Amino acid sequence: MRHRDRPGQLSYGWVIVGAVTVMIGVTYGLMFSYSVFFKPLADYFALDRATVSLVYSASLIIRGAAAIGMGWLADRYGARRMMAFCGFMVGAGLILSSSAHTLWQLFLTYAVVEAIGLSGAFGIGTAMVSRWFTEKRGLAMGIAASGSGLGTLLIVPGNERLINALDWNGAFLVSGIAAAVLLVAAALLLRPAPPELTTIKAATSPALRADKGLGAAIKDPRMILALLAFGLFFFSIQIIMTHLVNYATDLGIDPLAAATFISIIGAVSIVSRLSSGAGADRIGIHNTLILTRTFLVISFAIVIFSRPLWSFYIFALAFGLPYGGEIPQIPLYVGRYFGNRDLATLVGLCVFVTNIGGSLGPWLAGKLYDMTQSYDWAFIAGGLAGLASLALVLALKRMDRVAEKSFVT
Repeated sequence: MRHRDRPGQLSYGWVIVGAVTVMIGVTYGLMFSYSVFFKPLADYFALDRATVSLVYSASLIIRGAAAIGMGWLADRYGARRMMAFCGFMVGAGLILSSSAHTLWQLFLTYAVVEAIGLSGAFGIGTAMVSRWFTEKRGLAMGIAASGSGLGTLLIVPGNERLINALDWNGAFLVSGIAAAVLLVAAALLLRPAPPELTTIKAATSPALRADKGLGAAIKDPRMILALLAFGLFFFSIQIIMTHLVNYATDLGIDPLAAATFISIIGAVSIVSRLSSGAGADRIGIHNTLILTRTFLVISFAIVIFSRPLWSFYIFALAFGLPYGGEIPQIPLYVGRYFGNRDLATLVGLCVFVTNIGGSLGPWLAGKLYDMTQSYDWAFIAGGLAGLASLALVLALKRMDRVAEKSFVT
């Protein structure tokens, strides 16, 4: 029976979208809140910026590695159980981080315990959405992915205000309790898609698409190129999301005003996620990926010359477009070309590789700042990585076009 012929299933599919939106919103809101915790942590632990960045970079790597395992477990034992566990771990990690007094304690609680908790939302959540929708999948994925924009818009400035009121450790405590409640509540709403939906194939050329497991997918050149393109893209993204507040406050901009730049990026990204998710259904995934990388390079050209307050607002508007538009494309690309068989596992693999790229960006930016007392070279590196990612997407588009022509002939 077709998906659209089952109104009850269709309506619950949108409940799944709502739950996943909350899960992704909490995850990304907490992740990008590190930018407002950065200087308070550096002051309390008396650390340079490269070391403070290393804590965040380590959390990204561990989160990415754990995402593969969480996806594998969810594919086999159910998303509800795994996301409830993730909610508990997020809360435990942040509550324990609030009592950290040494660097190794912060590493253990924030970069390990909390990171494991944050690892499940994107891979598990987007796999759930993909399995519940055969029609309007791009739109559904765009709505779910917009949660990261909502989280960035609401949670980052919220944590800035908590830090002002309660200091960094009080903010960790409050956000940990709230995050655990929201994630566990959202997890309880998750439900497996009906079998007839998970077996329907997308309308894609047999030359390009098949239900592949992890082993076959990682040997496919398309997956290798895509992973490199995603990794380079998030190398650039994380430079901004970790160091933008530092850069602005170094220039004398008030910390609360600097936090609003992240909020603007989050607000713009909501629109970008919705439009790019639906746009992928119309103009194609590759064209959407090309647009995100083009705007990424443009935004880095802007930030290098940003000095007055108004120029940061222009940058935030420009950067929000690629930051938002990229997120829905990862599960859409994996589902389109590699199928639903091990979707959560494969998306988890993408998260792992993108987080490796993302972890290198903040650390390198911090290191370059410590060496030069400037972010100029860090922003140049981010722009060059965006250009390299664009070149890889163009190569991937050409590879798929050749495969389609070969299949037809």
